[in-house]
Amino acid sequence: MDNIKAMRLFLHTNQMGSMSGAGRMFGLSPASVSRHITALEDDLGVRLLNRTSRKLSLTEAGQVYLQRAERLLQDLEEMRGEVTQLNDRPYGTLRVQSRISLGTQHIAPLMPEFLTRYPDLKVELRFIDSDLDLIENTIDVAVRTGNLSDSSLIVRRIGDNPRVICASPDYWAHNPAPTSPSDLSGHNCLTYISDGLPSIWRFRGPDSAPIEMRPTGNLHTNNAETLRFAALAGVGVALLPSWSIQNKLANGRLQGVLDEYDATATDFDTGIYAVYHSKRHLSVKTRLFIDHLVTGFQKLDWSPTSPGQNDR
Repeated sequence: MDNIKAMRLFLHTNQMGSMSGAGRMFGLSPASVSRHITALEDDLGVRLLNRTSRKLSLTEAGQVYLQRAERLLQDLEEMRGEVTQLNDRPYGTLRVQSRISLGTQHIAPLMPEFLTRYPDLKVELRFIDSDLDLIENTIDVAVRTGNLSDSSLIVRRIGDNPRVICASPDYWAHNPAPTSPSDLSGHNCLTYISDGLPSIWRFRGPDSAPIEMRPTGNLHTNNAETLRFAALAGVGVALLPSWSIQNKLANGRLQGVLDEYDATATDFDTGIYAVYHSKRHLSVKTRLFIDHLVTGFQKLDWSPTSPGQNDR
């Protein structure tokens, strides 16, 4: 910073033709300006100015330094303008990460409006069924569901939805619908694999008592979309988030059961969250995108009895 200040003083001394003139612009005495320029010359190991009692003139090295310094200071000003501009309007690249099913069904449809509204912004949208390290992968904001493991992240809830036990009408036509969670032990249950742990379906009954059962079946996967396809095809019974099947429930391609048993009032958090690193110096592009998600998700009704948003 001292070199940059000395560089500015050198430029203004040359423009004003005197150290006193440059000093007035910076609120410094001529002697203080002289000390800064002398320190700059000592650092460079060359003389930049010829000093006489009547005038100052550039040395050959001073002429070269002047041209490069003018260019450098201009670049610094442009860089400062571009960086501070990021706090006024979205600019540059926004990197977003989400789980595949939620992203393709509900985040991707929100992107055209966002990009149209902010044409100077580029969005890099990654869909992957794992929680990536935001810093290591240079992610500005991630959309996550369920229990959040990283307490260092800033979290904003953007949506919520129930989970539903469901199967296709064809499956229920050949298998008796359960009247309690324990009846599911006689069904082909399609389960989600999480960190290699066995699946446990937890409920809260009409009397608020917690109930849990270990489902068994012929399909286990870490991809919710695969479970949805299998349930639609009549393979078995699945416990799915309402956001992934609400339209299928509305048009009858899937039918929910055990409505009196709450599959969300358990230790599993069904919130949908935007997560990012720090509120301090939060970029306008990240803030505007999160606001856009909140607005978009508020328009969606994922209750099992509501009409479908669309038929994806």
